[in-house]
Amino acid sequence: MDVNKPQGVHAVGDQPHRQPSDRQRETPDDDADEKLRRERYRSWSSDAAVDLGGALSGPLSAESQKIVNALVAEMELLRADLEIRKKREEHFRDQAAQHAFLPLPNRREFQRELNHVIDHMYSLHPSPAILIVHVVTAATFRRDHGRRAADALLGHVAEQLSVAVHPTDSVCSVGGDDFGVILLIGGAETASRRAGEIGHYLNSHTFAWLGIDYALDVAVGWADLRGSLNAEQAFEAADRSLRDHLRQ
Repeated sequence: MDVNKPQGVHAVGDQPHRQPSDRQRETPDDDADEKLRRERYRSWSSDAAVDLGGALSGPLSAESQKIVNALVAEMELLRADLEIRKKREEHFRDQAAQHAFLPLPNRREFQRELNHVIDHMYSLHPSPAILIVHVVTAATFRRDHGRRAADALLGHVAEQLSVAVHPTDSVCSVGGDDFGVILLIGGAETASRRAGEIGHYLNSHTFAWLGIDYALDVAVGWADLRGSLNAEQAFEAADRSLRDHLRQ
C-alpha cells in the first residue's frame, strides 16, 4: 500500500463498497416498518377483547366467540355460587348471635355490644348503665308445667321487656332465666329508677297458659358502666345488685 496515496475516510458502520444513495433509499422503508410495529404494539396493549361489561370491543371469529361465551357462562355460575355462599355466611353469623328460641340476641352478642358501649363511653353523658332482669318464677313454672310452658313464659317476658325499654336501649338474653338491658341514657339515678319501673311493668303483666293467668315475679339489678373496664366487670356489678335485691 502506498501510504502517500490519499484514501477516502468512512464513518463507522459504513461500507465502502456501497453507495450512499443505496442507504438513503432503504432508510424510509426501515422507518415505515418500525412505525408499523409500534402502532401494532400500541393496539395490542390498549385494546381488550372483552370490556368490563362483557361487551365485545372488536369482531371475533365464530370459534373465539364460542370460547368467550363459555367463559362468560362459567363466570356467571361462579358469581351465583359466591352469592349463595355470602348469604349462607350471613345466615350463620346471624344464627351465632341469636338466642336458640327467643327473638333476642344471645349473651355473646350482648357482651360484644356492651364492650362496644364501654369503649365509646367517653362520648355519652351521663354514662350508660346495664340492667339484669331475672324471672324468679321461671324455675317453679318449669317444674310445675314443663319445658314448653317455661319457654313460652320466657318468650312472654322477652316480648314485654322489649316494649318496656326505650328504643335506644338494647335487650338481650344472657342465659337461663336472665335478660340483659343496656341503657344508653344512664347514670346511677336514672338506672335505679328505670330498674324499678321495668320490674313493676313486667310484674303487672300476667302470663296466660292454657287459659289461666299467672303472676310474674321479676327482680332487676343494675350497674353504672362508669368505671367498668369490660363487659364481664359490668355484668358482675349488675349481678351483685341483683343478688342484693333478691335477699330483701
